[in-house]
Amino acid sequence: MNTYNGVWRCIQRLHQIYPFEVNAIFQRVGISKNLLVNQNVSIPVKILLDFVIDAQSVFKDELISINFGRIAQIRPNYGEAFGLIFVYSKNLEEGFKLLQSYIYTELEGINFLISEDKNLIKIHSVADPNIQHPSIYENIGLSILASFIRSKRFQIKQINTKTSIQGNSVSKKSIFNCPINTSCEETSLSISKKNYLKKNSISNPNLVNYLSTILEEKAQRITANMSLIEKIEKLMNNYESHFNLINLLDISNQLGLSTNSLRNQLLKENTTFREIFNSFKLKKSKHMIKDGFSVKAISYNLGYSEPSSFVRWFVSQTKLTPTSYKINSRLKS
Repeated sequence: MNTYNGVWRCIQRLHQIYPFEVNAIFQRVGISKNLLVNQNVSIPVKILLDFVIDAQSVFKDELISINFGRIAQIRPNYGEAFGLIFVYSKNLEEGFKLLQSYIYTELEGINFLISEDKNLIKIHSVADPNIQHPSIYENIGLSILASFIRSKRFQIKQINTKTSIQGNSVSKKSIFNCPINTSCEETSLSISKKNYLKKNSISNPNLVNYLSTILEEKAQRITANMSLIEKIEKLMNNYESHFNLINLLDISNQLGLSTNSLRNQLLKENTTFREIFNSFKLKKSKHMIKDGFSVKAISYNLGYSEPSSFVRWFVSQTKLTPTSYKINSRLKS
């Protein structure tokens, strides 16, 4: 997957302002300065990510990754299909659900969760836990979605990123013409529910169905080697800090199965949806305990209204309190 030359023009401008700093980053990440004279260069996304990761530490700019993601106009091989699906969907709701279903076929490791919050719709960008520098990927994934929204001239209410900065969290206008809030617990953007459901005057259901079929075939090929349990856990991971919203009906719908079919298939594998959900939450909680999260933060992240409820559940699963588990983990490491 390569980037448009737009990202390179952006780096060239940055080089004009900060030649010493950019040259030093080039040397560290293995970019030749000779590429600066090429106006039509196409560079791998990995090089872009390496540059952004290094540039964040140099410039201390909390928005650099999301700005580069937007200006880069990163386009996967199936970018044309994604764009056409989005432009010709009957509304943003249909467009986002199609993107949510298929975008991971080209942006490996990025998932999207759509949730409602009063009069707003939130789209969360979630990186797989095994990815290095997940905030960079989440920001770039969110940038792509924001670009789709802005291309249809819909207003974005705000953008939230997890990117850490020195000092207090800030809110400022961005190139998306909306506030970007940093140091948040999630990577997400918000749009109004009215715009989300607004009818598209140029919708083309036949074209959308045709392109959806093409992308669905590719998605099926990618997931063909995954077990049913792995597919369910991958979908659960998309819910990020909203695990309390996970339910059998939603997961069944995302898998294209009825709830009874899913139950029957899981019974054949000697398990149940509840067992998979418990196992998934246990993995998440153990990981967060090892990372130093407080019991309160973990309990709310997993959807428990009270920390005591989470502690009782954790003890029932492990026979240890979270504190005892953390001590035992340190002793074994």
